[in-house]
Amino acid sequence: MKSIKKHIYVLLTATCLALTTACEDLAFGEKFLQKPPSTDVTIDTIFSTAEYARRVLWYSYTRMPMGIDDGNRQTGMDICSIEGLTDLCHSIVGYGGVEGHYYSGSYNAAAEDNFIDGSHNTKFRFYNFGAWQCIRHAWILIENVDKVPDMSASEKLRLKAEAKTVIATYYAYMFRHYGGLPILDRSLDVDVLDWPKRATVDETVKFIVRLCDEAIATTEFPWALPADERANWDGRVTKAAAAGLKLRTLLFAASPLFNNAQAYHPGVASDQHLTWYGDYQKSRWEDARKAGEDFFRQLSSGGYYKLVKKEDTSAGTYRQAFQDAYFTRSVPELIISVRRNIYTTSNIPRLDQAVRWGGFCPTKEYFDMFPMADGSDFDWNNPEHRANPFINRDPRLNETILLDNDNYQGRKCEVYQELATPQTSYPDGGALAADKDNYPKGRDWMTGKLGNTSLGSGIAGRKFALDRGGEFTNRLYQYPHMRLAEMYLSYAEALNECDRTSEAFPYVNEVRARVGLKPLSGLNKEQLREAILRERALEFGWEDVRFFDLIRWKREDIFTKKLTGLNIYKNKNTGEYKFSILALPRERAWWKTNGFSPKWYLSAFPAQEINKNYGLIQNPGWE
Repeated sequence: MKSIKKHIYVLLTATCLALTTACEDLAFGEKFLQKPPSTDVTIDTIFSTAEYARRVLWYSYTRMPMGIDDGNRQTGMDICSIEGLTDLCHSIVGYGGVEGHYYSGSYNAAAEDNFIDGSHNTKFRFYNFGAWQCIRHAWILIENVDKVPDMSASEKLRLKAEAKTVIATYYAYMFRHYGGLPILDRSLDVDVLDWPKRATVDETVKFIVRLCDEAIATTEFPWALPADERANWDGRVTKAAAAGLKLRTLLFAASPLFNNAQAYHPGVASDQHLTWYGDYQKSRWEDARKAGEDFFRQLSSGGYYKLVKKEDTSAGTYRQAFQDAYFTRSVPELIISVRRNIYTTSNIPRLDQAVRWGGFCPTKEYFDMFPMADGSDFDWNNPEHRANPFINRDPRLNETILLDNDNYQGRKCEVYQELATPQTSYPDGGALAADKDNYPKGRDWMTGKLGNTSLGSGIAGRKFALDRGGEFTNRLYQYPHMRLAEMYLSYAEALNECDRTSEAFPYVNEVRARVGLKPLSGLNKEQLREAILRERALEFGWEDVRFFDLIRWKREDIFTKKLTGLNIYKNKNTGEYKFSILALPRERAWWKTNGFSPKWYLSAFPAQEINKNYGLIQNPGWE
């Protein structure tokens, strides 16, 4: 193949936009069906050369799901992560979508009708996400690539399989937000007014799985990029991505949100099985287990993909292994890597701003979730743990939450409130006391100045907001949409739910071993289920995993649990720490009495889209 720029997802230049009628902005309903402006450039022109044809597919990569803000509001949540809706972190950004729509309880279908950049975005942004445009481009490639005269038959088959995997990526992501979707199985001729109605959950799952299976069955589609292609084509999806998407989709579909004897919420969409199967069948868990079995069988023969281990890193540490796994481009753990041609000196400072302004403030509950370095639970009642809770912990804690005295921008972090002399008003033993009125005023870890703007929960996030003043200066950025670690934990979960609990332990323990934690053993099915969900929270913080885990398991108990922050006090003369519980400065609607409804599990479709009457039925509770 002809070499192109290393970072392939910005290849659709203004030249390409002028060359293809497939590149007009498209949307759902009437907007989607509008004829594009007249032009002399036709589909035949576009597919007259391999170079132009490939660009149609490259465009389909440009809106791949990215769970953090890239400076263009890709997350739909301003500078806030979707995890701000979970127990992992909290937002205090008043203009952000997390607080503006969700914490306030004001979210409804009308909130999806319009999008104003920088103001109260929703977690998917139906009109502005761009998935439908990219899906259409992928189908245009599939339908027309055979016309290309200067492209081999092998490459044509490979590009078709790649395009199907890209389509499956978008659908798998939207499926977790909405349930059943309109199935776009062709490019949809703009002259034909036959926009498909919304499909059932079963039909949507089968569509995604069919795309994945067709891609997997294509001999010309590689399991991993060949070694001689990685320098120029790194980031393209592969057969492993299709197999991983199949497992992710079937696991979600088998979970209690959709696979249940009772709908999660009454409504027309539930009656028509658009938001659940209509029954419970254990065979759906078996389907997920089989997908996991197939994935690991192909992994054993296809090679390349593996968890990053400490011996693979320059630092030779467990912590570096975890950091490389989620952050570093081109490591063999990345299965689907999203690129935006962003450098750490340009748009990514928004991540630092998100940390400093309170866009994602880790909760005390998340801080406590990380075990000790040997794998035992952290316990505030243990005097050794409480004396300094920042040391001898799971290495993922150091990478996920900014800890006092950790290295950052060439110096030691100071994440605490100064305490000149020990004060008996703060607990020095036993359970922590509440400290509702003492809003934290610690040292800003970036400037060293005293201030409270960044300490909405008393502690701060670190993951993704890495040290731009050191080794991360001017580095190209990627977002890990799917990592091999997820496949290990997903397969373990499916095995466990199929009553093959003893077979599940090795897959969980592979992920734990990567960061030096002792293996799990001796747990029953229910205990292992909780352990796996916890492991996924520790491994994938701010990677768009926890929220979807909580909704698919219908964890109202976690959504309604009132979360807290952590005040940290330190005597600079002696180094002694003291701590107290911090009441978070923003309430969430679902913490209040009768404030939670299962309707929150899925997003609403825009009200104006429902009113177009082409068969898009609203999700239950948002009618």
